Amino acid sequence: MKRKCAAFVIASLFVFAMLVSAWAQSDEEQLKKFEMDRDAAVVKGDIATVEKGTADDYTFANVYGQVMGKTQLLNALKSGDIKLTSDEASDMKVRVYGNTAVITGKSTTEGTIGGKDASGQSTFTRVLVKKGGTWQTVALQQTKISNP
Repeated sequence: MKRKCAAFVIASLFVFAMLVSAWAQSDEEQLKKFEMDRDAAVVKGDIATVEKGTADDYTFANVYGQVMGKTQLLNALKSGDIKLTSDEASDMKVRVYGNTAVITGKSTTEGTIGGKDASGQSTFTRVLVKKGGTWQTVALQQTKISNP
């Protein structure tokens, strides 16, 4: 009886670990898709998608060290002050900590920010929080990769 009980406990723990792993994987894939969809929305000028995925207390530090909040970002996208014609994320690593996630990776962009050429590669760190079952970005930091 003890062996059956021990085997059941071990099997249950294994199933639980597999379920937790699958859950974390789905969050990872969901967040990678979030990043790619957000990049596409910025390029298309889809302000509604960007707004929906951005928390009210958002902070964005761009490749030029300029810092802006959600309202400033949306206004810059609407006015064309930020105008990207291409934005592709790669080498993404996603870490999930409960209702908080961090995405790091590289971004290859073409376009302008504040009239300055923003084309090239940068690294980024995005922090997201899950609110009401939906992921929203609360912070984004970009650093331009300089050519040696």
